[in-house]
Amino acid sequence: MKVFLSDLHIGLGNEADDFIYDEQMIKLLDELEEERSELFIVGDFLELTNLVNDGQLMDTANEYADSFDLSLIDEIFRSHKKLLERFQNFSKKNKMYYIVGNHDYYILLNSKLKEKIKEYFHNCEILPYYYDPKIKLFAIHGNQFDIVNRLSKDEEGNLLPPFSDYMNKYMNFYFGKVASEILPSELFSDYQNIYPQLDVFKWLENIKEKYGIKYNLKNNWIENFTKLIKTPQVKKWLKSNFPGVNVLSNIFVNNIGGLKLGEGIVRVGMFFRSVRNSNSLLMKSEKLLNEEFYIPERYLLGYTDHDLSFAEGEIKTIIMGHNHRASFNIISNNGSKKYYVNTGTWKFMVNRNYGIDNNEFIKKKLISYLLVNDSKIEPTYKLVREEAV
Repeated sequence: MKVFLSDLHIGLGNEADDFIYDEQMIKLLDELEEERSELFIVGDFLELTNLVNDGQLMDTANEYADSFDLSLIDEIFRSHKKLLERFQNFSKKNKMYYIVGNHDYYILLNSKLKEKIKEYFHNCEILPYYYDPKIKLFAIHGNQFDIVNRLSKDEEGNLLPPFSDYMNKYMNFYFGKVASEILPSELFSDYQNIYPQLDVFKWLENIKEKYGIKYNLKNNWIENFTKLIKTPQVKKWLKSNFPGVNVLSNIFVNNIGGLKLGEGIVRVGMFFRSVRNSNSLLMKSEKLLNEEFYIPERYLLGYTDHDLSFAEGEIKTIIMGHNHRASFNIISNNGSKKYYVNTGTWKFMVNRNYGIDNNEFIKKKLISYLLVNDSKIEPTYKLVREEAV
């Protein structure tokens, strides 16, 4: 039995750590150990990019990775001691595969960090992606297909962090300091779990009206986001990822003409939100399964230094995480069945209530994982989705 799950985002146990499903995960690991299962964590197992946050933006991804304080791994283990000891014991008897995502990509750039994690999890492989030729299954986190969340290079060949990395560090520090003083702890936690993140505009409008908040948090968010866009690091990211037709730079940086700055931010924010809502990972998987399976090296920067390609028929199943949207999709291809599965998340989410009242937000506490029975000639799949207590 193979078991796939992703996006736990286990952190330091502080106000920024929203992993609350320790007992549910321990129970699952107990069940899996009885089955002698292989465990695959498809990215963002540990929350590393947002642990210690002083709002500082560094020029390269390697700078962030090299400066990571290894003692924070020990702190994570102390904060979730019972759970991570259970993972530790599981890895002594069963094989674990840790596929790296965008909230833990430092692991691939810092060899000492990689070895530190392997000291804790004994029988554990740390991988950029996973391929099983026997059952023709390919697993990757999925941020590689999301321009906001993948790594890139500047003109000098330096590896740049994802835009989301810059945004989270900067906004969580500068806006977060203000919001944490104004909002009660539960609402501040909800703010950190709005998904997609750019729905924060509407959420801030809602809570201002619903709770009679006098301070205009939305304006503060926009002001800080404006300052973020004007930083040298983000300007470089924009230039590298939107060369020539650098519309975003023109909106945010050019002081002459164009849209008003605040209006431009909202427009760009809504664009990013609509891209994230379109379930682009499903569409990308359909293309990979129905056409030539080819992922160019530029999508995989920081994860591997070569293109990925497979011949027709070598991939029948694609598994991803990243967008926190658990789904099981059968994709027909010339009469044969192929599959795209998203393992979802173990992190609660605050989403707009589309279809009923899209101005309202609801908190979803769902956990999910994929079971693959590979003991048969044809593997069978079962996506388990449970409501977390």
